[in-house]
Amino acid sequence: MRAARWEAAFPAAPQSVRLPVEITNAEPASAEALQAGLAAAGIEATLVQSPSGAAGTVLFTEGLTDAAMTARHWAALDATRKAHCQDAALILLQRMSADTGLEGLARTLRREWPDTSALCWTLLDNVSGDMLAPWLAQPAEDLWISSDGTARRATLGSLLTPTPLPATQAGLWLVTGGARGVTAACAVELARQSGGTFILAGRSAETPWPEGIPETTDLKILRGLMASAAVKRGEKPSPAAIDKAARAAIAGLEIRSTLAQINATGADAHYLPMDTSDAASVTAALSTIQQRFGPITGLVHGAGVLADRLVEEKTEAELRRVFATKAEGLFHILSNIDRAALRHVGLFSSASAFFGNRGQSDYAMANAILANAGRALHAELPGAQVKVFDWGPWEGGMVDATLASHFKEQGVPLIPLSEGARIFAHELLAGDPSDVELIVGTVWSDA
Repeated sequence: MRAARWEAAFPAAPQSVRLPVEITNAEPASAEALQAGLAAAGIEATLVQSPSGAAGTVLFTEGLTDAAMTARHWAALDATRKAHCQDAALILLQRMSADTGLEGLARTLRREWPDTSALCWTLLDNVSGDMLAPWLAQPAEDLWISSDGTARRATLGSLLTPTPLPATQAGLWLVTGGARGVTAACAVELARQSGGTFILAGRSAETPWPEGIPETTDLKILRGLMASAAVKRGEKPSPAAIDKAARAAIAGLEIRSTLAQINATGADAHYLPMDTSDAASVTAALSTIQQRFGPITGLVHGAGVLADRLVEEKTEAELRRVFATKAEGLFHILSNIDRAALRHVGLFSSASAFFGNRGQSDYAMANAILANAGRALHAELPGAQVKVFDWGPWEGGMVDATLASHFKEQGVPLIPLSEGARIFAHELLAGDPSDVELIVGTVWSDA
């Protein structure tokens, strides 16, 4: 496990700017200012509504607009598809804020388009075109660029070593996606180490187990048992209906199992249905929680969905679905709680946000947003422990047998549930507060 850090970037040997240069006109004021600044530095650039596909360098201003977060990131992804050509330098621009994550797109494009230089430059303050010019001559990496002409780049810190666990004051924990799978294992370990009250929130209902059927977590076996029971009752449900009922029953079983494990640690656990992608659902659920239990002092955001597809084939609906649960879900929560009461924040991100990953442009962006949101929370709440976990692949969770085999062929080990949970609880409770973003697992080590 290593911390993601930003260190001073040192320009490589100057090279010629890849010509011609185009600037997308998505944010006209910024585009015109960039054009004028580059002209002052001797670099002629053309403003375009859409990339021609023939430019040597394209500066994208989609990330500088005032559009809503998800729409802004979709516009940037869609624009890059029109600019893709061999040996081009595609440079995505964004302002430093909690709701930006275009670095995830750039890193994924480098995976999917190895013949293209895809970069993300985050402008920390009022950066003009002439200040970008020196970096434009050697577009080699993602940068945070300041108005004084300096820049920083992301690096991996040294391996982190455990520190003693401090005494922890029992609090009220909200855990999204926390009743099943990977996040459930982390919640149980966190309860063991910290105690307190845990509110597990997820989309699934706590469905009771079907009467007269032995408990099992094997979906295929359960479908058969439920189908046989239906036939005995003289019913003829469709296979789809049987599958839906079986999945709901197993979800309910897993929820109750997680609650029992947390209660066994001495902590107090409750489950509440809440869909993080639905603002109204979040508002209603959090109102109920806070009226009953008081202010939330610990937040663990583990909810997420996948919709993997290459950038060239990615649809807006897929991106919106991924963003709704992971990125928008976080902001729905933060807007409905007293953030000043938070003592611990643990955000489940992915190594794809730091390294990129084929087919996961939307997931990488959504998780990169979590990293930037974590840094913003760290600055806002200096007394709180804020950690963003860029997880590699886990045993279980979203990794099925086929995907596990794929990782094994790549030489990428899976994170055991017990070990990952231990790392999570320890770092969230006792990690170095200055290390906000953590890369967990030896993932995509060639990056």
